[in-house]
Amino acid sequence: IRSAGVRAKMNFDALLRAQPDVADTYARTSVGSGSVTAMLKDDRKMSSTEFQRSLASKLNQIPDARVSFNSNQGWGSSGRDLTITLGGEDPKQLQETAFSIVKQMQGLKSVVAPRISGDLQRPEIVIKPNMDLAADLGVTTSALSNAIRVATLGDIDQNSARFSLSDRQIPIRVALAEDARTRLSTIENLPVPTQNGGSVPLGVVAQISFGAGPTKIERTNLERKLTIGTDLASGVVSSQAMEQIHNLPAMKNMPQGVHEMTLGQAKWQAEMLTNFMVAVVSGILLLFAVLVLLYKRVMPPFVNLGSLALAPLGGGLALLITGNPMSLPVFIGLLMLLGIVAKNSILLVDFALEEMEAGVDKRVAIIDAGHKRAQPIVMTTIAMVAGMIPTALSLSGGDSSWRAPMGIVVIGGLILSTLLTLLIVPAGCSLAVGLERWIGPRLSRRLLTYRPGDDERAIEHRPGGGRIGYDPGSESPRPAE
Repeated sequence: IRSAGVRAKMNFDALLRAQPDVADTYARTSVGSGSVTAMLKDDRKMSSTEFQRSLASKLNQIPDARVSFNSNQGWGSSGRDLTITLGGEDPKQLQETAFSIVKQMQGLKSVVAPRISGDLQRPEIVIKPNMDLAADLGVTTSALSNAIRVATLGDIDQNSARFSLSDRQIPIRVALAEDARTRLSTIENLPVPTQNGGSVPLGVVAQISFGAGPTKIERTNLERKLTIGTDLASGVVSSQAMEQIHNLPAMKNMPQGVHEMTLGQAKWQAEMLTNFMVAVVSGILLLFAVLVLLYKRVMPPFVNLGSLALAPLGGGLALLITGNPMSLPVFIGLLMLLGIVAKNSILLVDFALEEMEAGVDKRVAIIDAGHKRAQPIVMTTIAMVAGMIPTALSLSGGDSSWRAPMGIVVIGGLILSTLLTLLIVPAGCSLAVGLERWIGPRLSRRLLTYRPGDDERAIEHRPGGGRIGYDPGSESPRPAE
């Protein structure tokens, strides 16, 4: 909680304690900010994400307070469901663009409480020197900065006097009193030394006023940046909200010099998707190499690789039916599905190939493989589905709703892939073996460099440079044509 007053933090603590799903709270406050830790009940009706979104409208009613949630189950560490980072060189232009985007985001029903992170303004003294007049009076920039620093913050430790103790020295920092800094007349009358040995009041060579400035300035790659954070409305997924945000006129028509930066949550998601694709492609290539060595064939492994497409098909349908978005647990479930589906197809293809090598007809071998391998495949599917039901229904205790999409993906993918594997894989295996038998002899005649009898018709080079050819039917050599 970021607020200038303590009452906002107390109101938030009382609001959390009044929620039926909250077991206990622990509040900690400091100057300008504070935190309230809420322990949720195990038998609550809402997940932590739903609990946060249900409080969004009530939190907006607390005056002079900016509240964000810190959860270890989110994509990033900003405390908001969505973050958009803008970068640019001009601070004023960057601030105006961010305000325009936030204003347009407030008209969207898919997001709640959009605001610029860390944009709380604090009072400050603004001193704008008149460099031309200061140069005419012999006042240097160094003299101006020293006078302002000594009057407000005190001189640096290297230039301060020291109070010596027996074991250490304590720097003596001299500065204006706190109440004196609130009066502009005191600061305007500060003497500033000139180069000729005299002094002039600070108000003569500078314009002094009260103003407000940002609490912090953030940079990335030597660029100023501003982060816009917002929460999702109930029942809205992040992909839908981000699509609506990027379609806003302020996002499409950014001024020159301001651009969107891929940082934080967006960068982490992009890296995760890239690493996921690298892991999947590497696993598929390794699986293909192992199956070629196992089968000693080239075409049947493609049947196993083709069956991997059944895993995301069933998982995607399950997510669509239940209305769950793509998330990290979904990708974990897909990796699990790929391994199980590949195992089921390998059981069928390997058994069929062993039968065919024993002399069994192709059709009979494939049908026999389906009959004899259906039992272990179905048993594995039932066991895996039964083990994932508590996760899919969030019955494993605590806030397990974050892992629920993983169970839903695995259950949907296993059921559909098992049904289709017993139909598609045998048909694909039959086509692959038939294609291999048709293309094998034709390809071998083009690639085979050694034929039976070539050693008997070998060409022998004589020392004189001539050649004689050996006819297998005669004992004497005959001249080579």
